[in-house]
Amino acid sequence: MRNKDSIILKKILEYCDQVSEACEMFGNDYDKFINISVFQNACCMCILQVGELCKVVSEELKEQKKTIPWKEWCGIRDIFAHQYSNLDCQSAWDTIQNDLPQLKIEIERILKEMK
Repeated sequence: MRNKDSIILKKILEYCDQVSEACEMFGNDYDKFINISVFQNACCMCILQVGELCKVVSEELKEQKKTIPWKEWCGIRDIFAHQYSNLDCQSAWDTIQNDLPQLKIEIERILKEMK
């Protein structure tokens, strides 16, 4: 694994934290998520960026750390970028509530191993 991967992983963590911060600001409320565009945009832009960063993680890291569904995160980025106006809010919320926290745990674990 390269130093570049470490930088990318830390940036992914920053975006995970930004989503958590947005959720805290709005009371982690799904009704607010579907009705307040600022909340939706804050979260979805971060998820889009996470997917974009997953695309540039080295193939070596992707091969070694298969606990992260790299391809799926890249696919989420494509959905958020190209189909944003038709975004399924429930799916986005599920990603925020379930997938992103799990990704954060895995990334933190990988960064600990890299030290």
